[in-house]
Amino acid sequence: MKILYTLNAGNPGGMEIHVLDLVRGMKARGHEVHVCCNEGVIVNWYKNAGAKVFVAKAGFDLDPAYIYSIFKYLKENQIDIVHSHELVASAASLLAGFFAGTKVRISHIHTPISEWIVTDELKKAFTSFMDFCYSIEVNLFASCEIALTESRKQIKMHEGIAENKIYIIPNGIDVYKFAHLPDKLSAKKELVQKYQVDENSFLFGNVSRLTEEKGHNTLIQAFDLFINHASVKGQPVSLLIVGGGTLQTNLEKMISEANLQDKIKITGIFDEEDKLKFYSAFDAFIFPSRAEGFGIVLLEAMAAGLPIIASNLDVLQEVAGSTAMYFSVGDSVDLSQKMLDLYLRRDNLKLLEQEAKKRAEDLYSLTRFEDEYESLYLSLLGKKP
Repeated sequence: MKILYTLNAGNPGGMEIHVLDLVRGMKARGHEVHVCCNEGVIVNWYKNAGAKVFVAKAGFDLDPAYIYSIFKYLKENQIDIVHSHELVASAASLLAGFFAGTKVRISHIHTPISEWIVTDELKKAFTSFMDFCYSIEVNLFASCEIALTESRKQIKMHEGIAENKIYIIPNGIDVYKFAHLPDKLSAKKELVQKYQVDENSFLFGNVSRLTEEKGHNTLIQAFDLFINHASVKGQPVSLLIVGGGTLQTNLEKMISEANLQDKIKITGIFDEEDKLKFYSAFDAFIFPSRAEGFGIVLLEAMAAGLPIIASNLDVLQEVAGSTAMYFSVGDSVDLSQKMLDLYLRRDNLKLLEQEAKKRAEDLYSLTRFEDEYESLYLSLLGKKP
């Protein structure tokens, strides 16, 4: 098979890692893999994984030049399957693939459009319009739309996508890699030098892009409440937010205004190879997202055997089940209480950690992820899996 993955992004995030896993998996299984993405860090990711990469960027939604560049590439390389990710790339790729005569056209909006965090009323109206148009386009031109869980499928159906178009495949990770982390003491010492984290502190961690939907404001407010609780005040506790993004300056200002610079550190964009060191150094993981398509870092934290606190989004509860503690989305008081509960029980969480690792291994292995996608591709091409 000749497969083209398209995404209108250039920097790391959960979706970009999802595509990297697909590239590695399909390449290892003997398929010819291509990627269309923006200029950025991920270009070398995909090249190093064995994909043929061409760089293209949409100037705006439904950019004719962007659509044509994908159309031309599909025709010239005789691509069998175009598998697109996120709205701009999916909208363009479905049209390009249809006019190029590409046999299989798969679309995948990881976080359903109706769940996007939009505060401006005009933008809300435009987002609703995009949602309506995208559903029509998928029903007309897509071979299928991917949903990561059953709740994501139901939301996509509510948005107007036909049920027979939607195929559920959960994310997967290399669970073995996250189950065999670097030495914890060594990892913490490295973080001390790099980010001035207190070496002796109980370290709460978060890994995510610094954007509105990830809920970092709630996390910082909750940590402020938690650190000033009578049971915690004066104790060595820190928070490390791993990631970069458009909100970094605002979040750093928020931390400074709360006088928490010594307790909360933000790494900015980090090297992917350092991720295992972060998970090793963490004593607990917090995932305060306000909207998610799946939450691949939640899987990573589970596989790493960390105690987890997550927002009570349906999708996160589907992924982690009973192996995480949950707080009400956007409620910093509730989150601070859950942090306090976890911290006070920190020496008695082994069973929860073991269950999280087992759930990740049983349900979300990379082999299962690759098997399901390869079977889908072959079946849509009319071949026997």
